[in-house]
Amino acid sequence: MRFPMRFALAVSAVLMACEHGAPFRPGEYGPNGPLNPGDPTRLTYNPGQDLIPAWLPDGSGIVYTGERLDRADRDRCLAFLPAAGGVISHYVCRTTAPDDSVNVFEDAALARDSIVYVRASTERFLQGIAPDAQDLVVATVVAPNSARVLQRLPFTAPWGGGTTYDAMSHLVWLGSGRIAGVGERVTHPIPCRGCPPDTIRTGIGVVIVDFTAATPALSRLAVADSASSLAADVSGDTLYFTRDGDSRVYRHMFSSGMTDTLYDFGFGIARDVSVAHGTFAAVVGGAVSYTVDSILGGSQPDHGGPLFLFGPGNPPTQVGDPAWRFRRPAVSPDGTHLVVSAWNTAATADLWLFQLP
Repeated sequence: MRFPMRFALAVSAVLMACEHGAPFRPGEYGPNGPLNPGDPTRLTYNPGQDLIPAWLPDGSGIVYTGERLDRADRDRCLAFLPAAGGVISHYVCRTTAPDDSVNVFEDAALARDSIVYVRASTERFLQGIAPDAQDLVVATVVAPNSARVLQRLPFTAPWGGGTTYDAMSHLVWLGSGRIAGVGERVTHPIPCRGCPPDTIRTGIGVVIVDFTAATPALSRLAVADSASSLAADVSGDTLYFTRDGDSRVYRHMFSSGMTDTLYDFGFGIARDVSVAHGTFAAVVGGAVSYTVDSILGGSQPDHGGPLFLFGPGNPPTQVGDPAWRFRRPAVSPDGTHLVVSAWNTAATADLWLFQLP
């Protein structure tokens, strides 16, 4: 049988149209940058909480506490993200699969090849209000789960007075084998009949941990009583801190022993101070209050507020949407960017990246 010439030409054309130069091959086709670039840039779209961001020492990435809603135990793990956003490179969790505990890793601070953070664990099926176990730990960045316990929490101050520190936050490095953090009182008031208990963390003071020896040694920075947040310069010689119910940012230099007021906003309660490369940031005012009970002491409930850049001799500049509530800004090591947790209309926080002037 002979085919008509036009049929043969049609078949030949179809075969030519279906021909490919090379077969498809498996590979990495995920995004390598933020979903929607801009300024500010939204870095996370997690339905859970994304909190307490910090920068890698070289500025190449960000580490933060991310709630794992993809796991039945809803652990809050350390998540590592490229500096400009994109795909999470890896998580650091207590376990690789859900277990019978809710584990929380938070307040990570990195220096060279080391990471210090607070880890807590709570029974998943019979949860109490406070964690069942909580530790301040240090580890290498390559093996963060193989950690050395520096201090069990809570603990009673070894310098007298009987003060109990329930938690620690705002961890900073002061040099090799030496860190500082804000020691806190944690309370769980019930705001109304039938309401779930709230968790209020109020700063007591700055705790210094020296772990160069086999047994870590604890001390306090006496001039930083009632500290609510903490930052350090790159040398570790200068600390910047805020105080409960106070609009000022303070500065302390270990080398000279001098403490002074770096900046006074003159309004609102200042907290969540961050500094790098001469650029300062803080959260001021907003959904925060401070009261003093004659028995229980001070209490500072804090649900975020406006974000400001500031500096000695420079007026404060508000950044970000004034209607949003910000917490824990972190200025990049080179001072060109800032990453921060923010609540807008959602009940959970996401991370946002700002380019700084």
